[in-house]
Amino acid sequence: MKYLSFCLVSVISFVLSSGSVKTDLPSSGYHPGETIPDIALTDLEGNWRNLHDYKGKKVVVSFWATYHAQSRANNVQLYNYLQNRDSDVEFVSVVFDENRNVVEKTLMLERLENMSQFYEISGTGSEIYKNFKLNERFRNYLIDENGVIIAMNITPEDLKTIL
Repeated sequence: MKYLSFCLVSVISFVLSSGSVKTDLPSSGYHPGETIPDIALTDLEGNWRNLHDYKGKKVVVSFWATYHAQSRANNVQLYNYLQNRDSDVEFVSVVFDENRNVVEKTLMLERLENMSQFYEISGTGSEIYKNFKLNERFRNYLIDENGVIIAMNITPEDLKTIL
């Protein structure tokens, strides 16, 4: 009986201690307080721009994909909020899709053609996708004038309180 009690207590202790600890931050990628790395961005016409070209301005960087409904909706909401507000915040949108036609049609449908839209033709194979750990989930970042991440996974409501 002592052996059975010992085994039972050991198993219960193991099970209780094996639970994961939840934190507000994802386990990888970049977080508020860190400087965002400079990344080379390509627009649909093949023109290059570096993220650090926006230094001196607040920037919302939105990573999304046409096939991911939540990231797509978040991208449109943030864009519309910033467009309808007299704001000094730049909006940079980076879409991760391998099908250029789908990207172009999505941008036209969502009326996003006239914005800072960048395209990662390698999709999930992109270095940006890997470095930002977007396989865990698409996210967006609010960057200050010095390139420091102020917040991530923001909504228009968050922008109302932060800005």
